[in-house]
Amino acid sequence: MGSSLNYLPCDGCGLPASPQHIAERVRRLEFSTRFRPVHIGVLFIALAPSIREEEDFYSPAKSKELADRFLEALEIKPPIEKADAEWNANSGDSARLAEFQRRGYYLAYLSECPLPENEEAATSAIARLGPTLIRRIKFNYRPKHIAPLGQELFPLVEILKDAGLGPVLTLDHGLALPVPRTGDQQVLELFRRAVAAAAPRENLSSGYDRIQLTQTERDLGAGGNT
Repeated sequence: MGSSLNYLPCDGCGLPASPQHIAERVRRLEFSTRFRPVHIGVLFIALAPSIREEEDFYSPAKSKELADRFLEALEIKPPIEKADAEWNANSGDSARLAEFQRRGYYLAYLSECPLPENEEAATSAIARLGPTLIRRIKFNYRPKHIAPLGQELFPLVEILKDAGLGPVLTLDHGLALPVPRTGDQQVLELFRRAVAAAAPRENLSSGYDRIQLTQTERDLGAGGNT
């Protein structure tokens, strides 16, 4: 009989989880927590992280296409390379993420774990995980503005409104903001205007402290969920 029958649900995705799954989730939380603002001005919400850990937005990877496009859309450019031999791509990534944090931005996911490929539609995941996300937003993140990313999150917009979060949503004509794409100037301009309206540069977050996971959260992979 397979040992998977003894797996407990993961707090991040609600699915039965192996010890490796939990360890990977805790590692992703540790990466993202390093760059979480104390006071979140704009909470960006995407569906789920990439199945490949090296492509995660906050991971110390050398090449992250999605992260690069997203940061470029926010006009957070790579720093000028330094002559110091210790300066490398990871240092540049950290500098950009630190600027992302300084502006009060934070990227979170509906599912804190990658969704199984070809096994669950976005609408099903939203219905299953929407209430958990609402609790995280209200009792953990407490953002000033919420910006859902990706048209597949349309059902989530209605759930957020029903939970009383409509006034803080940043949308495109009632829809989630499009994910920025390199070369699509129309999408880039729409995205930049929406973010600028929610968080003008003169209102950048002044808090630069970093949130730390408690030992219990590290052990259980709770990530501060309620």
